[in-house]
Amino acid sequence: MFEINDFVFYGSEGVCRIDDIVSSPFSDVKTEGKYFVLHSLHGKNGTMFVPVAASDRLMRRIMSKSELGKLLSRMDSLPLIVESNLKQLKEKYSEAMRSGKPDEWVRVIKTVYDRTVNGRSNGRKVSDAERAFSENAKKNLYMEISTVLGIPEDSVEKYITDYMENKAV
Repeated sequence: MFEINDFVFYGSEGVCRIDDIVSSPFSDVKTEGKYFVLHSLHGKNGTMFVPVAASDRLMRRIMSKSELGKLLSRMDSLPLIVESNLKQLKEKYSEAMRSGKPDEWVRVIKTVYDRTVNGRSNGRKVSDAERAFSENAKKNLYMEISTVLGIPEDSVEKYITDYMENKAV
């Protein structure tokens, strides 16, 4: 169960803080039950109301520092997303993004990077759609890591790079 002041990842809004738990905030709708009041830390929609009963499907607690360390330590071993059909590959990217899982975001980033740098895009230029998937995955990942570590979002890439370089030593 989530509590007030917990940080959660909520759909396309990204990292949010639970500000309150209230009875139905919708006076014109006959709904019962409690709602989490979420405040988006990075998104456009300042405040959202999420039914407590559906919260396990709609949001998840952000990583702990320990979980972040585990993710960083296994980044190199996370497999690329493999699919030769571009339409199906994009669907796999979509599934990875919808999962809301940092491991899956890393796989999207790694796959698009590999296809760009190592020419694994079957002789075709990596599409704008693929680059957009990678950018969204980075945005989500960096937003969450920034919150976990309490550092600015624009410092996360350097943090990851430094971690990976020091890990190799």
